[in-house]
Amino acid sequence: SIIADVFMSAIEKVTSKKILRFNKATGRWYTYEVWNATVANLTLMALGSSAPEILLNVLDIFAKEYFAEGLGPGTIVGSAAYNLLMIIAVCIVSLPDGQVRKI
Repeated sequence: SIIADVFMSAIEKVTSKKILRFNKATGRWYTYEVWNATVANLTLMALGSSAPEILLNVLDIFAKEYFAEGLGPGTIVGSAAYNLLMIIAVCIVSLPDGQVRKI
């Protein structure tokens, strides 16, 4: 659980970035969030959950003198694609009808 806490705090640090911008029309400064926190956190969690598979397959490739097994690369691509596409699908489906949000 300590590693999970460190990982989550790193995600929060990356996704909490804000930029100060000047609006010429109003003559005021405003804070602009770079990341949409929900989408960024879910996407980074998907990447983080795929990290063990990627690391093990890369180590396996180096151990076998760059000979990739048939299952290894397919596992990485399939798992990562499923994680990212499912997260994007949940984000899209969770919006109420007629509502639009920009990232």
